[in-house]
Amino acid sequence: MEPPPAPANVSLTPYLLSLGCLILASGLFSGSEAALFSLRDRDRRRLARGSVANRNVAALLQDSQGLLSAILFWNLLINMIYFAVVAILSSHVERPGLFTVGSLLAIIFFSEMLPKSLAVMSPLAVSHAVAIPMRLAVALVSPMLPSLAWANRLLCRLIWPKMKPEPEIALADIVRAIDLGTGDAALLRRERQAMRSLVNLSQCRVDEVMRPRSTVHVQQQDQAGTLDLLPVRPPGGFVFLSPQRTMPSKDRSLSAQGNDPKATVTEQNHAVDDDDEAIVGAIPLRLLRPSQIDALEDAVEPVLHVPWSAQVSQVFDQLQQEECNVAIVVNEYGAVVGVLSVEDILRRVLADDLHRDDATDLIESIGVDHYRLHGRTGLGVIAQRLNLQLPEERAATVAGHIQRHNERVPRVGDVAPLHPYELVVVEDDTNGVWVEIWRDPNSPSDAT
Repeated sequence: MEPPPAPANVSLTPYLLSLGCLILASGLFSGSEAALFSLRDRDRRRLARGSVANRNVAALLQDSQGLLSAILFWNLLINMIYFAVVAILSSHVERPGLFTVGSLLAIIFFSEMLPKSLAVMSPLAVSHAVAIPMRLAVALVSPMLPSLAWANRLLCRLIWPKMKPEPEIALADIVRAIDLGTGDAALLRRERQAMRSLVNLSQCRVDEVMRPRSTVHVQQQDQAGTLDLLPVRPPGGFVFLSPQRTMPSKDRSLSAQGNDPKATVTEQNHAVDDDDEAIVGAIPLRLLRPSQIDALEDAVEPVLHVPWSAQVSQVFDQLQQEECNVAIVVNEYGAVVGVLSVEDILRRVLADDLHRDDATDLIESIGVDHYRLHGRTGLGVIAQRLNLQLPEERAATVAGHIQRHNERVPRVGDVAPLHPYELVVVEDDTNGVWVEIWRDPNSPSDAT
């Protein structure tokens, strides 16, 4: 006996419309997952202190495990309903196998690949758009989450009773892996360089590592908050903003170690708002996505003001505590003399001397008590290399020492004493001056 034929008057339009709606709903949850979980820590901190829409996104990410469980639950439920409708429709089409394969490819592309690709291109915008629907979805499924978690633990104990979470890697494991991993001489040299840089960092002052004020880009900001004339590749990757009275500020203090009364500074933006040379904000232009270029006001990061005599290690700790990326270096008069970013500090520790972009620590020995170096080399580095005692009131770099002695910008032929040595400017190019240092013949041979 043959099965009865399928009724010919069945309308497929409602079923096809339901498949389209299910694909859109699945794509919503897939794109939301990709956008929300691709936000960086910096973006999350900025969202937490932003507008109401930004705080809604930050509130979702506070319980990331519950958010992910809700997204996976709804996505799985929608996919199950989708394939149930596909199974019903396949009995009413001429080629059910081809229809099933086409439906599978459609949901893979339109609800997984396409929405996730679009979401990761502009995660902030997508996160703002899906914040309210995702909060509603989490609220609907939240009563079931404890039961789902309990069932997950039960299944884990039944199927894999001895399963334990993988512990976080410890520093001792990293050291052991390096010791057992390779005997490469280049790696060993880099390790020693990093350790030496870490030790020097605890004794290095901010003015020896900072980028001078003249080498950074400071962009003025009008009352409307619009920014223009931004460089494509600013020095250090940051564009710094001149004061704006409406910009929120925080009071931060940093006390340098020691008894130097100049080593304490408190950030008071209202005290420097009238100074056009002051810096009260920074934009990490190199780290911005293309979609953020049109809303640069939302990308402005707070800065930390520190004294020139503070230690780099202390400034790094303060930057981590305040969740800032840039420190503005000021002198005893409150004027900005340079900037120091977390990336500059890490490059100082990790980068090889021969690959530093400014070559500040590259000292070439060309004879007995005869050296060649760049003018941006820190004076403290020279003192450590040659075992010299420097006065407390001193310049930060070799070029600064020569400039202070001659009371003008260093030129070829300028000489400055650094007892018992003598500094001579021998070359001047677009990157600065090059200096040779040798022992002064008029100084005692045992002087240090």
